[in-house]
Amino acid sequence: MQPTDTKTQILDVAQDLIQRLGVNGMSYQDISAVVGIRKASIHTHFPRKEDLVTALLVRYRERFLRIVDGILASGDEPEVKLRRYCGLYEATLSSGNRNKVCLYAMLGAELNVLNSPLVVQIQQFYRDNEDRLVHLLTEGKQRGDFRFPGDVDTMATLVFGSLEGEMLIARAHGGAERFHQVVEQLLRLIKGHL
Repeated sequence: MQPTDTKTQILDVAQDLIQRLGVNGMSYQDISAVVGIRKASIHTHFPRKEDLVTALLVRYRERFLRIVDGILASGDEPEVKLRRYCGLYEATLSSGNRNKVCLYAMLGAELNVLNSPLVVQIQQFYRDNEDRLVHLLTEGKQRGDFRFPGDVDTMATLVFGSLEGEMLIARAHGGAERFHQVVEQLLRLIKGHL
């Protein structure tokens, strides 16, 4: 197997473990067992756990925001765009054994045990999502599709926080079905139908 293939496997396994167990629930030994390589081989690619987590955050952020930007650039109605955005979170929660959350939500829950550069990356991901939601919600308000009270920036924060937080709660109580119900309620609020 080529080094780049091994590196990708390491990243894939580490991401899955962190999304299910958290950063402290993932070890190089766990990755070694799944990938079928020695721990020393993992250290060749990622000398420290921080290096591995940094690479994961960069990869996840680039992929996620590329998808979000595609949703925003589509010709869909604002409600459809917002449903597709929310669907990204629901798809993550529904994948595998139905116990995965957004990588950034899981790491955000463990913020106090992470070093400063990782915290900065997490905060930037949150800002990037809220900025995109501001754009989407503004479009919906201008078209008259969204009729929520209050300010767009605050609603963007509410939407993002609800999605990230509900993923964690839904894992413990109600799963993807509960998550879907919360999203539907949130959409009714945004459309002014409560």
